Amino acid sequence: MFAPPYQQLLAKTFAALGLAAVGVSALGSNPSAQSETAPPLLTGVHRIVCLGDSITQAGEGPGGYVWLVRHYLKDLYPDQNIETLNAGISGHKSTDMIERFQRDVLDKKPDLVTISVGVNDVWHGFYDNHPMGDGPRGVPIDLYHKNVESMVSQAQAAGIKVVMLSTTVIEEELGNHENAKAAKYNQVLRQIARDHHCTFVDFQRPFRALINDYRRTTGGHDNLLTVDGVHMNGSGNKVMAHTILSGLGITPATQESVVDRVAKELAARA
Repeated sequence: MFAPPYQQLLAKTFAALGLAAVGVSALGSNPSAQSETAPPLLTGVHRIVCLGDSITQAGEGPGGYVWLVRHYLKDLYPDQNIETLNAGISGHKSTDMIERFQRDVLDKKPDLVTISVGVNDVWHGFYDNHPMGDGPRGVPIDLYHKNVESMVSQAQAAGIKVVMLSTTVIEEELGNHENAKAAKYNQVLRQIARDHHCTFVDFQRPFRALINDYRRTTGGHDNLLTVDGVHMNGSGNKVMAHTILSGLGITPATQESVVDRVAKELAARA
């Protein structure tokens, strides 16, 4: 359990980011809210595929970011019957995802796909005593660009809406070499999103704001949003889920209208 000052810090920072619903506890939600009208990006969407690595795969568990997105969409838009499929596989990089894109995305015939790729492309380059990230297990940025752009092009050619997700942090020491290198890969993602006119969801802003606030306010250097510097804890999953929901065009107030309902569904799984 988090100490009260820690909960207050999270709630304050979430609110400052316009993400009131991601607080550790519900903030005056309305469980009797009626079904909302879906925002334009979700109009006509009945199936979503979430493509990614271990962060996405683990996001399937109760309270994970995929689980949360699924339940918020179900509770907000029950008449739309939105199905949310998890296509995350641990350890996967852009080189792996491009190879299975047909099977795990196109063949599922989604109306929308979220693409989360890049942490392993960068992080694995630091394996085996390569402190600058130039090891052979990483994916060079030019190949990364080619792979991601190909996935976006294939999806759009099939009439699938694309939501591009930035990387999350690689260790919670924000000034390290891993995050410096990841910033360049995130620039690639932004450019691809601009070039292909698709939605870009930035996790870096809320993650960095929360971690910096935590460091400044408490002086602590333990992990705030991850269990190991990379994979999400409960708070990290909430940040991811609500940032995605906001990126889909769902306002914080609309998200908050069903936060109690989703919390009860999560408690029932405990």
